Amino acid sequence: MLSLLRVAFVILCLSGKVLAAPALRIALGETKMPYVSAETQSGIEYDIVSQALLRAGYTVQFDYLPNKRAQLELHEGRLDGAISNAGRYLSEPYIAYQNMAITLCSQQISIASVDGLAPFQVIAFHNASQYLGADFARIAANKQRYRELAPQQLMNRMLLARRIDVVISDINIFKHVQQQVDPQVNQPLCSYSIFAPTLYRLEFIDPMVRDRFNQALQLLREQGLYEQLAKKYDLPLDQRRPYFKP
Repeated sequence: MLSLLRVAFVILCLSGKVLAAPALRIALGETKMPYVSAETQSGIEYDIVSQALLRAGYTVQFDYLPNKRAQLELHEGRLDGAISNAGRYLSEPYIAYQNMAITLCSQQISIASVDGLAPFQVIAFHNASQYLGADFARIAANKQRYRELAPQQLMNRMLLARRIDVVISDINIFKHVQQQVDPQVNQPLCSYSIFAPTLYRLEFIDPMVRDRFNQALQLLREQGLYEQLAKKYDLPLDQRRPYFKP
């Protein structure tokens, strides 16, 4: 009986620590649906991070910041965590961005590799040439055929107007915007997976928070959170796997 009471006491103490855990300030990116909406506090990334930290026993205040500013504030101690792929206390990957080469099917363009982009007029998101590998950087070096633009709506509209041949974009972001600019699906799209997924992690100040986040994230993965979010946000699957699942 005494040992059972001791176990119960330890559990109670541990529970008290979880309940007493301080609120965390975590930086997510600026609004970029379907991943993050600062206005509605929703999106795939918002849901994954908030649910994992809640499961880990924390409450969270989110800041929606550009990556450079988030890193500055994190390293100055004004944040507890921020999106990063470099740092001391990095989490396991919690989300994947799947960039694709997207065309109008009516153009009958077929792209089997990054090198296959060379003959076409291509636009991509800002700094794509720095993130998508050496082969793509060579394509981007041809300034007569390659540009980087924002916002996303402009890229979608230029493709629909046939002012360019190929858009390089995360497939989920592109399709979210496409529902706004072409709601009747007047021009079907063809997309080509010529890039490896880009994985993203959180960098934490405290390794204990990192470890708890990782444990909670693994539990949520096993319980089907990623598949639930694909259904919630009406996103496509690749052989039953959400594109955004690491």
